[in-house]
Amino acid sequence: MPSPIRLKAHAKINWALNVTGILPDGYHSLDMVVQRISLCDDISLEPADGLLLTIENDDQVPMDESNLVIKAANALRAYTGATQGARIHLIKNIPSQAGLGGGSADAAAVLQGLNTLWQTGLPLEALSGLGLKLGADVPLCLRPGLMRASGKGEQITTYDCDAQHHLVLVQPDSGLSTVKIFQAYDRQTDSKAADVQKALAAVQHANLEEIAKHCHNQLEATATAFLPDIAKAKNDLYAFGAGYAQMSGSGSAVFGVFKSKEQAMAAQAALARRWPVCVYTTT
Repeated sequence: MPSPIRLKAHAKINWALNVTGILPDGYHSLDMVVQRISLCDDISLEPADGLLLTIENDDQVPMDESNLVIKAANALRAYTGATQGARIHLIKNIPSQAGLGGGSADAAAVLQGLNTLWQTGLPLEALSGLGLKLGADVPLCLRPGLMRASGKGEQITTYDCDAQHHLVLVQPDSGLSTVKIFQAYDRQTDSKAADVQKALAAVQHANLEEIAKHCHNQLEATATAFLPDIAKAKNDLYAFGAGYAQMSGSGSAVFGVFKSKEQAMAAQAALARRWPVCVYTTT
């Protein structure tokens, strides 16, 4: 029996998120600065007769055909004609409905892992095409590091970034529906936009002052109208020393950026008493 394939499905944060229009298929076109972070779900894959998914740490995540992991496996089977099965075990550490790309990261990791396990040999671009049909964040979750993503999220350019950012992630009690946030955004748009090129440079050079000037998430005001605790989370992060704080994706998680690991760890220890999800992590 071959050894299980073990994978880490890393979450992402959005340093910048501009909504640039609505595409003919109803999706929104975006221009984003995205970076993968150390917080991750753990996945193991091993051969089996059928497809079986088991999940630890989150009893709210479905284990049936509606789960993105099973959808990813079925998409790879349909595209390649593979007939093998797999036993997939998922340990959830990334909070759900947080704007951190947890489900997309899991789907991306499973596409890559099963491509190896089943020896289907698809290149990255083919996996990205399959991933885009599953969700707009899946293609970027097939890539590590710092990137600019536009279109639905599938037009991706990666960038070198040696700087490590120390982050504290805070999520209020409630998650948010991506679909609902985008629908509400269309009724109340945000005229302020991130300067994507300057935001990229600021992140690459770990310049907190420039990050604060040029990073922005146009979905944040809309999400905060649904969930005012997003603003409270930002205020708490600033109060405990964050140089910058912003909502990730369509919410509801907020990340604070700190000058040092020590500052971030101290803030996390204090804020964990106030917030149901409060995690120290790094880019």
